[in-house]
Amino acid sequence: MAVIGGGFVGLSTAYWLSRMGKQTLLLEAGHLAGRASGRNAGFLLTGSPEPYVRLEARVGAEAARAFWELTRENRELLRGELLDPGHIECGFQGDGSWLAGVGGEGEADLEASGERLAALGFEIEWHRGDAVRQESGSPRITAALHQPRDGCLDPVLLCRGLAEAGGFPVRTGAWVHRLEPHGDRIEVVADGGNVVAERVVVALNAYAAALFPWLARDVRPVRGQMVATVPVDPLIRGAWYLNHGFEYVRQARDGSVVIGGGRRAADAEETGFLEYPTAGVQGALERFVGETYPVLAAQPIARRWAGVMAFTSDGMPRIGAAPEMPAVLYAAGFNGHGMSLGFVTGRHLARMAAGETDRPLLPSPQS
Repeated sequence: MAVIGGGFVGLSTAYWLSRMGKQTLLLEAGHLAGRASGRNAGFLLTGSPEPYVRLEARVGAEAARAFWELTRENRELLRGELLDPGHIECGFQGDGSWLAGVGGEGEADLEASGERLAALGFEIEWHRGDAVRQESGSPRITAALHQPRDGCLDPVLLCRGLAEAGGFPVRTGAWVHRLEPHGDRIEVVADGGNVVAERVVVALNAYAAALFPWLARDVRPVRGQMVATVPVDPLIRGAWYLNHGFEYVRQARDGSVVIGGGRRAADAEETGFLEYPTAGVQGALERFVGETYPVLAAQPIARRWAGVMAFTSDGMPRIGAAPEMPAVLYAAGFNGHGMSLGFVTGRHLARMAAGETDRPLLPSPQS
């Protein structure tokens, strides 16, 4: 088996294939977690920042519920398999996650979503008042949905730990140029030497269209930008998705506050493959920090960075077999939810590659 892509989904796939006893080689053009998998906030969340009642109206009740259930399964699978037993040390902080709006934005939809999700059996609670302000560290956040089993982690350490725990060989610097049929197998034409494999899994997310140009019609690259302050005293507990996910915040173990988002300030400019921070979005993030967390306004920014996510038209990932090349599987378009879906997606891809299942991971959204 060959897996192309050393991000979270590719590493998870190789991990599960290795667990199944399959001889597996992972090929990565750069280094492990070198792109979006290592450039995100490290949120291990259930669901999405979009209020559930809106998601349900947009994709249908079946698809919305299945998506939330799958992210819950992903969280519990990752925690049970690797995090809680201490098999990977990646700074996991199990303080839960929060969905909120700054200054009351979207509060009615969030409260209704909490009621709907609780009725469906999700462990979720609606909080209001001083407790929310204290947990969030912000005087402008007064109500929020809390999921106590979610958390935060260091995504780079998680990815490196997956490679170590899986015990499979990794070949870095292996840029893959194309895939070609080779009898009943697939030849991977790559820098450093070609590989012939029984099955190939392409886990390149935003970059999958380099091998499958047809994916470019429905998988859109979108830059995400972030900043981190210098370490400060304890201020924020848990992972905070704010304003429908357009801003997100957490405090790392070293005390630095990590803030991401801000792309509403220049949405059109954020489409594409450029991975460097820009003045417009960075300025929007700094204004957001000053307005939402006044105590941080005078704190220096220690780091700035960016990564490229992949978005789809309906907000659901694209997972399946490549047309006219059924021995090749692909996964792309995680809509900023790779951490929330990646581990369970990797298990599903491994089962598909081993011929154990051909069912879809998620139902199709309503049209």
